[in-house]
Amino acid sequence: MILISKLEGNRTNPYSFDDFLFVRNHFNYYKDDEFLQALVKKYTPPEEFEKLDRDLRALSDYVSFRFRNLADKANELENRIKVTKVKHYDAHNHRIDRIERCLETEILEREVFSLGLFDPARNSAWSRFIKMFLLYENGEAGVMCPVACTHGAFELMQKYENSLSPEAKNILISIRDGINGEYKLGSQFVSEIQGGSDVPANLVEAVYEEEEGPDGYSNVWRLYGQKFFCSAIQSDHQIVTAKPKGTQSSTRVAAFAVPAWLPGNKEKEIRNSYTIDRLKQKLGTAELPTAEITYNGTVAYPIGPLEMGLADIVGIVLSLSRLHVAFGMASGAIRVAREAILYSQFRTAFDVPISSFPMMINQINELDHFAKRSAVGCFKVYAEYIHFQEKLISGIRELEKIEDLEERKRRFRLRELIMLQKIVVADEAPKMIRRAISFYGGHGIMEDFLSSPRFHRDSMIMELWEGPRNVLLMQIHRDFSRVKNWYPAYEFCRDLLDGANSDVIEEYSSEFNRIMSYDSLLRNDDETLAICRDWEEFSNKLFIAYQELALAELNYTSKPLKFSKLLRKFKKNESVKLQEQVAVL
Repeated sequence: MILISKLEGNRTNPYSFDDFLFVRNHFNYYKDDEFLQALVKKYTPPEEFEKLDRDLRALSDYVSFRFRNLADKANELENRIKVTKVKHYDAHNHRIDRIERCLETEILEREVFSLGLFDPARNSAWSRFIKMFLLYENGEAGVMCPVACTHGAFELMQKYENSLSPEAKNILISIRDGINGEYKLGSQFVSEIQGGSDVPANLVEAVYEEEEGPDGYSNVWRLYGQKFFCSAIQSDHQIVTAKPKGTQSSTRVAAFAVPAWLPGNKEKEIRNSYTIDRLKQKLGTAELPTAEITYNGTVAYPIGPLEMGLADIVGIVLSLSRLHVAFGMASGAIRVAREAILYSQFRTAFDVPISSFPMMINQINELDHFAKRSAVGCFKVYAEYIHFQEKLISGIRELEKIEDLEERKRRFRLRELIMLQKIVVADEAPKMIRRAISFYGGHGIMEDFLSSPRFHRDSMIMELWEGPRNVLLMQIHRDFSRVKNWYPAYEFCRDLLDGANSDVIEEYSSEFNRIMSYDSLLRNDDETLAICRDWEEFSNKLFIAYQELALAELNYTSKPLKFSKLLRKFKKNESVKLQEQVAVL
């Protein structure tokens, strides 16, 4: 290796990033990714694969280029600033609380929702999931949080479809099936200022009022109080938690469907008796408007029995959001890892590609492996969700009503897997994205040079979204104390890792059983502190072992991407396109 350059100085430095940009910008997320194709082929039912593969190739032409460009444009600083604006009054002193966003975000949102992801007439369970997975390669982008929230809203409302009021059923139809080809956005407003994850501590009130209100509605439930973290505030419909007053469930939390505007009022910008008090200035997901709001007699429609609200919100709505956090981060990791690795093959130092240095080789392998095992782990977990016809059990009590013990155990595994996966992927993703950024050197922190800084900022939000690490670790421990009579921890671990090395299964089952058998994680003594440290460390080891098992089951052996090969391929494709255009002329 020659460490001292023999080059003379050159005041017109000819260096260019053009070849790297050419490869990066011509890469088709699905068509050019053999690993993702292998994942889709393994998990998609054979009778669906041909159609889904064709649909994905068509969709990927949009996601990889048009949608990517819209997302990148919206991430520019001057556009991110726009999403922090709310116009409270119009010129005639009418309260409107209009959310102002950049045009690119609004276009992207409109085109993503036009896909009808939740419409059973247009998408199966697998096509919905894989399309959402593909879309997440562009990050949250101010759009995927609304997709996740709409997913939770329609699944919860669908559970009680036959008992919904006509107004609530119309909300379900508008977000799931669409009306006149237009699909509405859903959201979920749970968190309050006193605590986000402590849902039972909610203080927003729901009051049934017989008399007619100023909006002309009578004999309806109305909401009063403040919600403190309301993402996707631009949504058409909200799922809101509140405590019903004057009922037997007044100490519990109920779930309500809330239209943002009552019929005929959206065009007039008259909101459903609530105010948007201010927008949050967040570290990440900056394109997504998140607000503090106050309900003051807002018309609301119950979803299911009032006493089931808490269990339904936690077991269905939050569980789906946790699934989205995991597969969204895994999808983003595929893109972040791919672009960083290709850059390392393009960039040279001391006359050789930086991908040739031993320390860099280790980091490339680690980054690539993380992205692959995270992605395949998400597919394996989501396959369990689809196995149960995309129906989640609301809580342990409802779970224990299932007489078939094997089905009950399998459903319980899915419940715990969703939390474990969210904990681990959200914990690892920021570290891996930071590693990928380091591949670019100083360029890695330039937001107009690459998308990884945006992905890194968003990953910090995902760690906290729908329960930070400590809360979910505590929840899992409590769950096992409740099911120990019919599903011991060591048996759960063996089932979870079925197919792995027998020594690993025995070692992990023993350690998991030791931690889950500890009576309480709430004491403040040295022994409890030690158990908490062990549980925090072991939770990662356990789920990573599950991911490694899923990766082994995929048995993927294709060759890694090569920058030089892709450069030749894409330039050849461009040459062919140019010749075809000339021939047409």
